[in-house]
Amino acid sequence: MHRTATLPDTPKAPPAGLARALLAARVVHPFPTLLNVAATAALAAVAWRGDPPPALLARLLGVMLLAQCAIGTLNDYVDRGLDARSKPWKPLVAGYLPPPIALAAGLALAAAALALAGTLGPAGFALAALGLACGLAYDLGLKRSAFSALPYMVAIPTLPIWVWAVAAAWRGVLWWLVPLGALLGLAVHLANTLPDIDADSSCGVRGLAHRLGARCSMAFAWLSFAAALALSAAIAPFASYDLAWYLPAAAAAAACLAASIAIYALRRDAASLQIGFGLLGAASAIIAAGWLAAVTA
Repeated sequence: MHRTATLPDTPKAPPAGLARALLAARVVHPFPTLLNVAATAALAAVAWRGDPPPALLARLLGVMLLAQCAIGTLNDYVDRGLDARSKPWKPLVAGYLPPPIALAAGLALAAAALALAGTLGPAGFALAALGLACGLAYDLGLKRSAFSALPYMVAIPTLPIWVWAVAAAWRGVLWWLVPLGALLGLAVHLANTLPDIDADSSCGVRGLAHRLGARCSMAFAWLSFAAALALSAAIAPFASYDLAWYLPAAAAAAACLAASIAIYALRRDAASLQIGFGLLGAASAIIAAGWLAAVTA
C-alpha cells in the first residue's frame, strides 16, 4: 500500500504595497468615520436650508473626518492587547501598522482636527473639541466602565449643536437636542456594544452593556429610543413643527424600532444584534434629521 506524501502548507506571503496600505487604513474605522462625515453633511444641508457655503462645509467635514480618524486610530492603539485575543484581523494586531506609528498618527490627526476647528470661531472650536474629547475619553477608559454610554450621550447632541452654531442659526428650541440626543446616544451605545458583548466580557471589559447583560441592554436600547420618540412628540406644543417633515421621519423611525424588536424576537442570535444596531442607528439619524428640519423650517 502506497502512502501519499503530504506537503506542508505553504505559508501565505504577507500583503505588500497597496494591499498592505489598505489593510492598515482600516485603523481609522472607515465605515463609522464616513457615516459621521455624511451625517455632518446632511445636518449642514438642513442648517443652511440646502445651500451650505462650500468653503465652510469643507472645513466642517474636514474637522469631522480628522477627529473620527483620530478616535478610531487611538481606539485600536489602546485596545491592541484586547484585540489580540478576540480580533486578530485588526491592523495593529495583524502587523499591518506598527503601534508607535498608530499612536503618532492618532495624536497628529487629533491636533489637525483642533487646528482646523480653530477656523470655525470660538463656539465652533469649543464644540468640536468637546466632541473629540468624548471620543478620546471613551477610548482611554470610559468604554470599560459603568459610564461607557456617557461619551455617546454627550457627543450625539453635540454634533447638530455644533453645526447650527457654526451656521449662526441657533434658536432656543434647539436646546431640546440635549435630552433627545442623550436618549438616542444611550440607545445607540447599547446596541453598538451588543454584537461584541461576549468577546469583550471574556476579556474583562465591564462597560454598561456588559454589566446589564445582553437581554437587559437590548431592552434598555429599545426603551431609550422609544423615550426619545415620545419626547419628540411631547414637545410639539412648545415648538412650531412643520409636520410635513416630522411625521414621515417619526413614522420611519418607529418602523425601524419595530423591525429591530421583531428581528431579535425571531432570531435571538448575533446577527440579529448586528441588524438591530444598524436599524437603531439609521432610525436615530432619521428622527434627528426630521426633527431638526421640522423645527427649523
